[in-house]
Amino acid sequence: MPIREKLRAMLGQVEGAFAVTLMGYDCIAIDEVKNGDAGFDVHAMTVEFGTVVKELRHTINVVGAGKMEEIIITTGSARVIIRILNDEFFAAFALPREASLGKARYTLRVNALSLIEALS
Repeated sequence: MPIREKLRAMLGQVEGAFAVTLMGYDCIAIDEVKNGDAGFDVHAMTVEFGTVVKELRHTINVVGAGKMEEIIITTGSARVIIRILNDEFFAAFALPREASLGKARYTLRVNALSLIEALS
């Protein structure tokens, strides 16, 4: 399944989600699918959080805490769940605070391998 179709299917599994993004550690989005208006620039937010992911990943490696798997960032109006796919890519859901965090986490986890395979 092409990446865009995969992301669209993932977005449809999490009611109310604003977007799901597949991004490289260079902070360039491979693809992104949006749903409605979040009231803020979801793309810019995920790009900026990409920089945070790189720094956190480096810190975790320095202290020897194992491989980073997931990051959840909560703001006053949204949550971003970031799932590390491999050494080059991560996927992220942006959703309103009232949307199901558990469903978004689950959806990222169970689709991680197929996203990696789609990149090959």
